[in-house]
Amino acid sequence: MGMASKVYLLTILLLVLNNVTTIDVMSYASKQYSIVYEQYINLSRQYYPFYGSPMQEMWNVTTATTGWTSGYFPGMLWNIFEHTGSLKICQMAMNATEPTAPFANNTSTHDIGNVIMPGFGNGYRLLKLIEYLTIIKTAAHSLSTRYSSIVRCIRSWNTGQEFLVAIDNMMVIELLFEAANQTNNQTWHDMAWQHANRTMYEHFRPDNSTYHVVDYNETDGNVIRKYTNQGK
Repeated sequence: MGMASKVYLLTILLLVLNNVTTIDVMSYASKQYSIVYEQYINLSRQYYPFYGSPMQEMWNVTTATTGWTSGYFPGMLWNIFEHTGSLKICQMAMNATEPTAPFANNTSTHDIGNVIMPGFGNGYRLLKLIEYLTIIKTAAHSLSTRYSSIVRCIRSWNTGQEFLVAIDNMMVIELLFEAANQTNNQTWHDMAWQHANRTMYEHFRPDNSTYHVVDYNETDGNVIRKYTNQGK
């Protein structure tokens, strides 16, 4: 049995032992993430959950502006607030979201969408705070600098010689679509649409499974190779 299967089974076991059903899973999540939030406060609001295991007492951590997962913690709090309507949870979500704002200026990674949209994206959707929309627009501009009109895609990682595009980028183009929708910026919309369209043609195998990475020639946009860096 692989590690992922073991973690999954342990998680299910913990839910069963705590008498958690599908009906009250959000209540359980609210309690658990309140504990995580207390750990966040105890760490001077400097560290965010990165990854963990049911066998560990504490999360492995990252920071608000360096980890590609730093948006998921505030994103979960926004989801819990939406479900419960708790003003306490809302304040937690705001407190965890706002330190990630500097990531909106990061032009060196595609993960800007993973960081900004779960926190500021959900926060704006629920509260319509204009300052959150400003962060979303700034982040969209940063992400747009990674788009190539020749390749018609957004670059994933900076390698210096290759134009690598991971299937993961399909999660981050939500940032461009949302910013375009809020500002009527047709350029951002077209970038996201072109990326999605080329991904549909290049990343999928005949059996509808996907390649993790497609390597493009940055000069002419042709495919160099397709391969899997993570997964199968």
